[in-house]
Amino acid sequence: MILDNLSRALKTQNWLAAGVEFVIVIAGVVIGFQINAWNEGRQERQLEAEYLYRLEVELTAVIEDLNDAQRAIDAYFNWIGLFLEGVEAGDRDQAQAGSWGLNAITDVEMINLEPASLREMISAGDLTIIQNRDLRSDLASIPQLQSRSQASLQQMAADLTPVAFEISRQFEARLEDVADLSAGGYDQHTIQFDFDAVSQNEVFLNRVNYAALQNRFQAAHFVRYRSEIEAIRERVRSEIEIRGFR
Repeated sequence: MILDNLSRALKTQNWLAAGVEFVIVIAGVVIGFQINAWNEGRQERQLEAEYLYRLEVELTAVIEDLNDAQRAIDAYFNWIGLFLEGVEAGDRDQAQAGSWGLNAITDVEMINLEPASLREMISAGDLTIIQNRDLRSDLASIPQLQSRSQASLQQMAADLTPVAFEISRQFEARLEDVADLSAGGYDQHTIQFDFDAVSQNEVFLNRVNYAALQNRFQAAHFVRYRSEIEAIRERVRSEIEIRGFR
């Protein structure tokens, strides 16, 4: 209708009417673009909010995994400390009470630091949806954190593999204790060893001491990476609050 009016005005050289119709056409196009841009912007903000919610939840889960891992390796260290103190003091009962540490002190806990929602964002090319440039940079750094963390833990596990073999040669496990875990599983007597032979084996005790040291390096590793992930999660929470998404 508008185009018909504009065509008719041009044919009759009614320049005023033609100008009015032309302005109406341009205004309609501009308004259409603005509506489309508003809809696209609204959809992007909705998607951004959904990603931020998921990131908060999943980063919290990563932190909980790191906490669980540290609690586990702290327990291993406490056991082996009890064992070593018992050996040094000539206390068989104390050494036996910490004997499970012989089985666990060389364990390395592998934790994935990268949330699934972040992998999804990067794969879909949606990371730019996060408007806060500093937060976007923080999120983009997580895959590098994951890569460095895994490389460090894998190297630690490789270093401890021969140590675990040497330690395992000095004890045997009562497998009947762990055959039915529903019945309670292992206890402090599950790991059996020759106290006299172990207490006089300096090479073996040095291996155990080395494994305990690596355990503390692993604990420090988790403290460091938990701190970095916690800082990023707090920035995500802050962005949710500032943008009024909650």
